[in-house]
Amino acid sequence: MAKFKVYYTVELNDVATEIFNKNDFEVKVAQTLTEEAYIADLEAYQPDAIMCRTEPITPKMMDTCKNLKVIGKQGAGLDNIDMDYAQEKNIQVVFAPAGNANAVAEHVLLLMLACAKRFNHVDREFRGGNFLVRMDLEHTYELEGKTLGMIGCGRISQLAMKKAKYGFGMNVIGYDPYLTQDKVGDLCELKATAEEVWANADFVSIHLPVVDSTFHSIGREQFKLMKPAASFINCARGALIREEEMIECLKDGTLFQAGLDVFEEEPIKESSRVLFDMDNVVMTPHTAATTVQSVLNCCTSVAEDIVAVCNGNAPKCPANKPKF
Repeated sequence: MAKFKVYYTVELNDVATEIFNKNDFEVKVAQTLTEEAYIADLEAYQPDAIMCRTEPITPKMMDTCKNLKVIGKQGAGLDNIDMDYAQEKNIQVVFAPAGNANAVAEHVLLLMLACAKRFNHVDREFRGGNFLVRMDLEHTYELEGKTLGMIGCGRISQLAMKKAKYGFGMNVIGYDPYLTQDKVGDLCELKATAEEVWANADFVSIHLPVVDSTFHSIGREQFKLMKPAASFINCARGALIREEEMIECLKDGTLFQAGLDVFEEEPIKESSRVLFDMDNVVMTPHTAATTVQSVLNCCTSVAEDIVAVCNGNAPKCPANKPKF
């Protein structure tokens, strides 16, 4: 009989399963991605650990598991897990804060390049038979000499800054109330206010967690500050944005372009599907962190921490401090 049981809301890579098998853990993978189906599975399976990616881990799910010791997030953001309830229940949460940072930073540059070259517009015209789209193409730019503005200057942001500055020759400015200039060195010039970044950048990329103070904190007010041909990049979380206002700004020209990997609701809600028809929007379905390397890194780190916690040892990457 296995020592412990692990329930995956989704299986990203079999490296985690290999780690569990070596440690005499039993694994079950969800077949249906709904809370109702999760709860039915959890009630029957009674795991010691839950391993997730972006799927919500709710109080009802935690309450269903009588033996639950640890929740493992295969990534950095924790907004899909009810952290307050996990703490209240003395459930350890572990995550992989650095495992996918480089992948996301590279994706920021991908979306910037796609906006700079107006990729979506060109691609649609070309596929529609207009090979000469280049003849009347306007507002396409090289990144060199342009200014990247960062709202939030943490790990992922700083990796993207380095690639933008030293790889593409960009100027970089940023705003982060928790950092001082000496902490970021010459990677960027920190501004005193976020408004200065919004107003002076050719590309504004946000890198914030979703907390009460940042939820729906960005909308028309910020987009109105941007340069006429500036682009907005979001590889952080969709809930940071007032999505309806962003769509209105993309329609009326207040916001020139957007490169989006995340959305207010995922899968994308019906009222936002108009984004699919916009030539001034480049979109990917929350795939910034999905590379072979990052998935391997995150799955390995989280699986090893789950094994540690179940065996009574301290995890390498704890996201909370339960009272055992």
